[in-house]
Amino acid sequence: MLISEVAAKDEFFSIKNVTRDDVLAAHRVPPQLLGLAPIGTTGFGSVVPAAQVFAINELLPLMARFRQVNDWLGEELVSFNDYAALGSQTTAENSRLT
Repeated sequence: MLISEVAAKDEFFSIKNVTRDDVLAAHRVPPQLLGLAPIGTTGFGSVVPAAQVFAINELLPLMARFRQVNDWLGEELVSFNDYAALGSQTTAENSRLT
């Protein structure tokens, strides 16, 4: 293998990792919820707390905004089931947002 091929391969993997990180940041989804493996020796931690924080910070506000569409239209067109990873604290937060 030529040195130039090794450099091109390394550059490709670097671009791929940066793109992955940019997509995660744009959608604000924790990497462990997408099944990504940690890079290096660090880990992501437990999935359940990450899912709960994601639900509180991202999903519940979006759900509340979609419920406003129902109010605006005067008809329930959008509804949501409880998120499976929600604990009692998050469920209380969910009822407060509605």
